[in-house]
Amino acid sequence: MATASESRTDGPARPAPATLHELLGTAARARPQAVAVRGEGTVLTYDELHDKVRATARRFTALGVTEHGTAGLLLENTPDSVVALLAAARLGLRVVPLEPGTPRSQLMAAREKLGPLSVVGHAARLAALDGANDPDPLDCALVPVEDPGGHAPSGDAESDGVTAPDAPFLHQYTSGSTGEPKVAVHTQRNLVNGGDIYARSYGITQDDRILAAVPLLHSFGLVAGLVTALRAGAELVLLGRFTPARLLRALDEHACTVLVAAPMAYDLTTRAAGATSSVPRALRLCLSSGAALPAAVAQRAKVRLGLDIQQVYGCTEAGVIAARRPEDGTGADLGVGRPMPGVRVRVVDERGDEVPHGEEGALLVRTPAMFTHYLGHADATRRAFADGWYLTGDVARLGPEGHLHLVGRKDSFINVGGKKVNPLEVEQVLLAHPSVVEAVVRGETTDDGGERVRASVVARPPLSSTELTSHCRARLLPHQVPAEVDFVASLPKSPMGKVRRAAVRAAPAVRRS
Repeated sequence: MATASESRTDGPARPAPATLHELLGTAARARPQAVAVRGEGTVLTYDELHDKVRATARRFTALGVTEHGTAGLLLENTPDSVVALLAAARLGLRVVPLEPGTPRSQLMAAREKLGPLSVVGHAARLAALDGANDPDPLDCALVPVEDPGGHAPSGDAESDGVTAPDAPFLHQYTSGSTGEPKVAVHTQRNLVNGGDIYARSYGITQDDRILAAVPLLHSFGLVAGLVTALRAGAELVLLGRFTPARLLRALDEHACTVLVAAPMAYDLTTRAAGATSSVPRALRLCLSSGAALPAAVAQRAKVRLGLDIQQVYGCTEAGVIAARRPEDGTGADLGVGRPMPGVRVRVVDERGDEVPHGEEGALLVRTPAMFTHYLGHADATRRAFADGWYLTGDVARLGPEGHLHLVGRKDSFINVGGKKVNPLEVEQVLLAHPSVVEAVVRGETTDDGGERVRASVVARPPLSSTELTSHCRARLLPHQVPAEVDFVASLPKSPMGKVRRAAVRAAPAVRRS
């Protein structure tokens, strides 16, 4: 923070940062020698990170990345990837975060959608792409995140950083959990606003050390991890490849105060850890997002980590919407938490009128981190908004204290003989059977044009479909009981552990007698 004398010398206070480079510059001026990013074998102070970003931006320019205008970043949880992302932000490039192992076919599909593309990634990843046995040329520039020569081209260090905060920047693929993924376009201001929401809501300051145990590739890791750390001037600790042992070791070795992880990471970590292990000494906040946090996982994590896990609800398009906070305590009526600062929510009926608290309806939101449009999908963009409110597609209700409760997805309700079935209710009953590990319920079209309930279940043998159906009949109305049960070895999931519902019907069934 500037002193009074510094304020008089520098003149009027600078406006609040609106781009990632402004965030970085502010932190570098305030805390040049503080650790900014820590990865395996690499530690960068804010001053070093700032210098490496400027040098990398000049290198990208010299290699022609700016001529393409779009960078497909094979984004990994490494300091070099962070530098590459921030360099692209400094240059005002359009950035498409991609899975590190993205195959050539998907890169070619991305190029068809996005136009000329520079693929930026670790040298080993690029070598695998370049050396792939494929007759079709990739037709993309391959640019390593590492500086192979150790020197960047000379140039004016400040002339390459004039970036419009409201220009299209992050082109984020939606999860595709309920259909074909689309590309949601965000500005840098969107991302900065998202980091500001997390920092203010959870009191994250320069004294915090944030462990990102979720891919920066996804909006939760990117915003709750990297952007929030930049906004607060905090230290970002990158886990890299996740294992429960590595996560617990990093928490202790680096005295991490904030953990950003998906429910799957909490689940695996608490299953692997011994009940007598000590809780991390410095940890004060655990955030979970990317999928629903099962109550059993939350309870195990509380025992192992010594804290309540704060569930965060959001989406690629709108950013963070609602979340639980430590001051909420525990209780049955917390839902996914209260709307975050600056977020407005409405729960409406089919006419668009708001319903009273406690009643269910369609959830509409306005957030400071809202996307601008779907790339190449003008009709989908129009359908996504109603008078400036984003239609989440979720059915929800508001509790008496303003906590948000998700009921289900509007487009996933099943119409059985004119009666609506919420698949989440059926899934909860299936999961209540002690032999059921995972379950997904969907609607299936019948020969007469109607729908019936069908379930895909991961279960421990010798559970039979007859036994499971009897279990459901004792707890559900007749029209809610699955007409068919498919036992599967696993359910298709995203890297965050979220079930890809649109792909469930393709999962091969396991025969059960």
